Amino acid sequence: MSERRSYSIEGVAQAIAPYGANPSAGPHTKLSISLPTELVEFVRGVATERGLSVSAVIGAALRRTLQEADQARLDAAIDAQNEENLEWANAYLPFAAKLWSELEW
Repeated sequence: MSERRSYSIEGVAQAIAPYGANPSAGPHTKLSISLPTELVEFVRGVATERGLSVSAVIGAALRRTLQEADQARLDAAIDAQNEENLEWANAYLPFAAKLWSELEW
């Protein structure tokens, strides 16, 4: 599997570790999904290596993906705001320079 070769069990386990420590105590829903066999084998390998259920590994991976997507949206909003703030600062710069030049020290 070309996909599998790009992953390591240890790397994936480390990446999802912070997202699987507190499984949801709320209600759970059983779900039947179809995944490529090689991906399922890899997820099972991670689960076995870490003493987790396959559901826990997949849940942690989903939580990580969702958190990263939220963080990316937040980062983009901050970058946009920073750009706008810089535009305002640059527009004000000539006025500030004139005011500073007229101050009596």
